[in-house]
Order: sequence, then C-alpha cells, then structure tokens
Amino acid sequence: MEKYVFTGGKPPPESFPVQELTESAERVLTLRGSELVFYPGQHAHAGYSNKGYLGLREVASSRFEHREGEPLPVENIALTAGSMQAIELIGRHFIEPGDTVITSELCYMGTLSFFRYMQANIVGIPIDYIDGMDMDALENTLKNLSHYNIKPKLIYVTDSHQNPTGAILSLERRKRLLELTEEYEIPIVEDDCYGDLDFEKGIIPPSMYKMGNSDNVIFVASFSKILGPGLRLGCFCAPDKYLDDILTHRWDAGTSTLSCMIVADYLKEHMWSHISSHVAIIKEKRDTLMDALEENLGGVIKCIMPRGGLFAWVTLPETIDLKKLEELSSKRGVVYSPGRILHWRQQDIKNLRLSYTHMSLDDIREGVALLSKCVKEAM
Repeated sequence: MEKYVFTGGKPPPESFPVQELTESAERVLTLRGSELVFYPGQHAHAGYSNKGYLGLREVASSRFEHREGEPLPVENIALTAGSMQAIELIGRHFIEPGDTVITSELCYMGTLSFFRYMQANIVGIPIDYIDGMDMDALENTLKNLSHYNIKPKLIYVTDSHQNPTGAILSLERRKRLLELTEEYEIPIVEDDCYGDLDFEKGIIPPSMYKMGNSDNVIFVASFSKILGPGLRLGCFCAPDKYLDDILTHRWDAGTSTLSCMIVADYLKEHMWSHISSHVAIIKEKRDTLMDALEENLGGVIKCIMPRGGLFAWVTLPETIDLKKLEELSSKRGVVYSPGRILHWRQQDIKNLRLSYTHMSLDDIREGVALLSKCVKEAM
C-alpha cells in the first residue's frame, strides 16, 4: 500500500552515476583487482592500518579543502561503512553505560538509538530551526551538570543542514561552542553528513574542525549523501590523541577496498561536476515540495524553507491528533517520520519530517495532496 514514502535520507536515484561508476569499476579491477585478495588493512594502499584505502582518504581530504581552504590531514582520516559507523566507533571509545552525552533536543534517530544502546544518559539542548543549538541553554546545562560533578563524554552536533530541522549552526554559535567545550574539556563530534548539499552559495560558516585547534573536534563525513547509502562509505578525521584508540573498536576487518577504489577513481575526476548536478536535482525537488505544501497546507502548517540537505521539518497545528494523522496517512499510503522518533526523549511533538529527494516530482505533489487531506481530517 505504501506509495508516497517521505522517509529516509536517500538521494535522487536519477543522479546516481551508473555509467561512470561502471567505467571506474572496470578500470580499477583491471589495474588493481589482484589487491582485493588482501584484507583492507593488510596492504600498502591502506598503510597496513585500519584507516582504509589511501586514494579515498585523499579524496576526503581534498573535498574538505575545496570548502574550507585547507585539507584534512590524510593520516588522521579513517574510512567507515557510512558515517553511522564512524559515530559508532567514536561512541564506543568514549561512552560507558551511565555516561552523559549531549545532543540537540531534535536529532537523527540513528544517533539517538545508538546512544541509548550504549546506555548513555542523553541530554537534549533546545535548537533554533535557523541558527542551530541554543548556546545559552548549553552553557546553563554544562554548569548544572558540573554542579553535580557530571562531565559529558561528548557533544554531538550536525552543524550544517541539521537532521531533522535543517538548521545551520551560525558562526557565532560555532565559536561559542568551541569556547564552551574547551572550558569544560569536552570533545565535539562534528557530523558533516550533509556537507556540500547547499542550495545557496556561501551559507555555511567554516567547519569547527578548521576553526578550533583541531585537538578537540572529531570531524565526520559521508559519501552516501552525494552518491548513495548503498555504497556504505563515510569517514572521520580525529586528532592523534583519539585516532588509534577509536580504531581499536573496529572488528569488521575494514571498509570494502573495492567500493573505496571505485568511488575514489570516480570522484577524483568528477566530484564537483557530479555534486553540482546532484544538488540541482535535489533543489528542484525541494522547490516542488515547498510549492505543494503552500498550495495544500498554506496557513495550516509551518515549514521553513530548507537551505540544503535532504529534509523538510514541518510544524503541525496544535489541534492535530497525532495518532489519527498516522492512521489516516497509513491508509492512504503516505509515510513520513513522526517527530517523536527524532526527539531525545521520544516525546510526542507536533512535527513531522519529510524526506523528498528520492521521490519523483509527481509523487511529491500527489503525496503532499494526500497528506494535506489527512492533516485537515485529523485536526
């Protein structure tokens, strides 16, 4: 029955470079196929380490340089099975049951689920849908925790195109976050999962990894959102004092060398032309979604125009019956992410997240029209 699936951070299938990746696969298999008989960490191309294929680590470094003006140190980059594995490895190093971690009060459900699995005490900080995590609230929280001799093990933040709100942490808030974490000696996990998915130029402040002394910030990135999650490729860049210890928690024998070789070969030549066309497709879908929401639910819901990323965060009317809305939507084949699964306390909130980038333009329009009927009937 499900037809209009507004869930999951999946890029547009029509932007996936099938032909070019096929050519890259043929090239790397012809030239380097025999290297695949080794485990990823057992070859010179990985430096005989768990960091992964050097060619893709170099691509990750140059990608950061393109935006930030300076490269990531290649020797401090480790490849992972998507950015979620990077978060898992980092979390396993820092967190023991009962430890405190800090996130935004609205946060990616995968990260929240992992922290709960680790039996961490999650503390959610209020978030502004435009400028990101509230630094006054964070400072008050840190003071209160310190009063009880509680020191958070890390602060997790998606500072650009935050999931689910789309917020972009402002430059002043980034500076203040760095100051606070230095004062309280807490590492930052800067998740740049949606990096480069910008609909406007010049809207993203510098990375905190670049702004800080890089000794207290662990930078996480993904190739999934510019290509496809099925590739399972991400990475993190950690300072020397953390890197080796984080990698001791890796038990999967390393990230697929074949996937890394193919993607590195493709991105070395095509990264920015691909990202440009990829983002243009996503932006058209964003515009289609926003037009459909205005046409069908204008004056009923609120939704800030996403400035990038893959999601739109919708605020529903106070009079909405959330359970009824879910039942009606399910019957009509419309699926969305309810706000509660993105809330740090799993609290029922009158919001929902719409992921639209993998849908056709017609399905976006038809899905929103059906969703609007459900919203109005559930009020």
